[in-house]
Amino acid sequence: MKRDVIVAIQTRIALVRDQEELTQVQMAALLGITQPRLNALLNDHGELFSLEALIEIATKLELNVRLSISRPYRDG
Repeated sequence: MKRDVIVAIQTRIALVRDQEELTQVQMAALLGITQPRLNALLNDHGELFSLEALIEIATKLELNVRLSISRPYRDG
């Protein structure tokens, strides 16, 4: 699940940076993180981020995040 959020964030960041012609510093400022943290996120170091932090970033990028939890299926 965390990996899915990271990939969605990376994809959205690439799109926004391309459309708005933003530097990493500018993009990081919009997301409320530092440029080194943004760089870590973009270079597959998502383990440095909590799921909560990733959801905050996704929300700032106007992504919808849904969490689904269910009990395992038991036959009988």
